[in-house]
Amino acid sequence: MKEVKVLIPSDKLEIVKELEDKLGLVFYITIFEDRATITSVVENQHTSTLLEELKGVGVGTVFGSIIVSPVAIQITSESKDLPLKGRGISIDEMISSTKGLALLNPTFIGLIILAGALASFGLVYDNVIIIIASMIIAPLLGPIALAVISSMTPQNIYSRRSLLAEITGLTLIILFGLFVGLSFYYANPTLITDNISNPSSQIAIRIEPRIGDIVFAIASGLAAGIFIMRGESTAIVGVAVAASLCPPAANVGVLIGARLFTEALGSLILLVLNVIAIYAACALIFWTTQSLVRGGTVTIRQFKRISRKYMIQIIMTLVILITIILLIVFYRDIFL
Repeated sequence: MKEVKVLIPSDKLEIVKELEDKLGLVFYITIFEDRATITSVVENQHTSTLLEELKGVGVGTVFGSIIVSPVAIQITSESKDLPLKGRGISIDEMISSTKGLALLNPTFIGLIILAGALASFGLVYDNVIIIIASMIIAPLLGPIALAVISSMTPQNIYSRRSLLAEITGLTLIILFGLFVGLSFYYANPTLITDNISNPSSQIAIRIEPRIGDIVFAIASGLAAGIFIMRGESTAIVGVAVAASLCPPAANVGVLIGARLFTEALGSLILLVLNVIAIYAACALIFWTTQSLVRGGTVTIRQFKRISRKYMIQIIMTLVILITIILLIVFYRDIFL
């Protein structure tokens, strides 16, 4: 549940109060001098509808402000259900919840370096526990999710910045892997080569894309979209996404450092396909939801235009995913 608090001039109260009956909500109103505060508690899936209706009458865009806070529990005899269906939490909430570790900042870079270090050493020493630790730390879901969410906003102000953060993060992991690979190449040249000769080693299983890898990436992207859209914690699904990105990125660097360029190319292809698959799968969830549910401030004509736009994008995304799977099926014939 979410508590939505609206702070507006008291002379605008009647405009906003009309939404109480329209949406079937309970508004708690306090007035102090020329300021009015309206508070309401709604379910997570209904916040997007309420926020769009509020912005539709000018709150947060022309006058006043909106504050959304999580509610652990509500016990009340006054309860109504929203007659309109919501698509989960609002786009504003999704952006707010993901952008903290989705843009370049010292914390993001620090976590990326730590994740790259753990993944690189875990691969070289064939230690699954260290590799899992790198997945837990790596903040690689946020930039992808924010890029997709931003594509649904008119300004689209975060897409480029979040994609830059994702590319920078993966590049840093590759560079750290390169440093580790070079170090072991000169200190113990046979260690990485021996790992390659063992088909079950952590390095060997990431030297070429496989159907299972892409299916896992697609499932992770779908789960991430659902968790974010519903306003749930993304900690667990973020690990699944990082599992498809962090170790393959470190593997590219390690293999280049060990002068194993053919295997490094295979890992790079796996990494690129995983990134595309996760982005596409995550986008499918957001765009499908956006195309099916009409928000309160969107007219029928606008909704039809938006739906057509997202349906085209959904079809294109499905084509991309199918193409990726076909590329993997014929991988050796195409790339080798």
